[in-house]
Amino acid sequence: MKFSAPSSIILALATISTCQVKAFLPVLKPTLSTSLHNNSVNKDKSVDTPSPISPKILPQDVTSETATVATPFFLTGGESKSIEELPLGVRLTGGKKLRREGLTGKGIKVAVIDDGIAASHPGFDEKVVLQTWFQQGPIGPHGTHVAGTIHMMAPDADIHDYRVMDNEGQGGDTIIAKAIREAVADGCDIINMSISGKSKTNTLRRAMGYASYSGVIMVCAAGNKGDGNPLTNEISFPASFEDAISVAAISKKDNLPVASFSESNDQVDYAGIGVGVLSFKPDGNYQRFDGTSMASPHVCGLIAALMTKDATYSEIIKDDSSLRKVLNENFCIDIGTKGRDNATGVGFLTYLTKEEFEGDFMDLPDHE
Repeated sequence: MKFSAPSSIILALATISTCQVKAFLPVLKPTLSTSLHNNSVNKDKSVDTPSPISPKILPQDVTSETATVATPFFLTGGESKSIEELPLGVRLTGGKKLRREGLTGKGIKVAVIDDGIAASHPGFDEKVVLQTWFQQGPIGPHGTHVAGTIHMMAPDADIHDYRVMDNEGQGGDTIIAKAIREAVADGCDIINMSISGKSKTNTLRRAMGYASYSGVIMVCAAGNKGDGNPLTNEISFPASFEDAISVAAISKKDNLPVASFSESNDQVDYAGIGVGVLSFKPDGNYQRFDGTSMASPHVCGLIAALMTKDATYSEIIKDDSSLRKVLNENFCIDIGTKGRDNATGVGFLTYLTKEEFEGDFMDLPDHE
């Protein structure tokens, strides 16, 4: 089980060796007409230059320690030009109840380290307030989708966009580490990293240790190289670092089954909705994606909402350790195998009670 010990983590960094990794490549399903790599999205000029913000472009730092990292990414068919209510994944995570009780993320800054955000999407309500890019060119659909879920979970939180991925969904750990440090310097409270790879480098771990020591919470996608067997381990980073909250993906079905692609290991902390997730598309529309990339922002958005300034938990949640205590005691429903397990961690995070969830939506496992 992970625990918060930032100072010891920082001191231990020198013992971690450097290695190269092969990036996770996106799995594209033919039912979706627009893929991650073709030009049908990129031809839209509104995607190339998000407005009303002009992103600050920072130079890349490339060193011999740079390792390839890519967005864990699946696409499913279907897109929509508008949505009439909050998507089901947001509602299952308690999005409506959070709003009713005034937990909207007001006063909280959320960093999204990804492949860029189309800030001009009308769904963001101008809450993407800062863009710092280490990569140029047309942005991909991934970061916009991730940020959209966070925004729908915590509509008053300020979103900071740190673009570290290029048009092929590739980025180096040195760039990601610099983005983490930039986010800390910019006063971000939470960082979402729906990115993953097999690298365990000093560069990335130092940056995460620094962020944790600074009290910044980091929520990460567990990774999409799962084999469907909870008894085997598939380990990816940054989710498997002690400083990260690693989020597995589950489906919107009775008993919330684990998605077959979701990685399992003893560093998985929680589970979130990660199948058929509807969120923002860079051209102003909406689309559905599958992946632990989609589960992570549900959890990140829930945490941002709970941390709403001057609200119930604002003086309680101060760092990773205090956050986990609040989540485990109040907002975690045991699913999968009874007790903590390698596929879902402590369990499914939601602001709903078990009774509210089953009364309005679907059945949950009975571990009483």
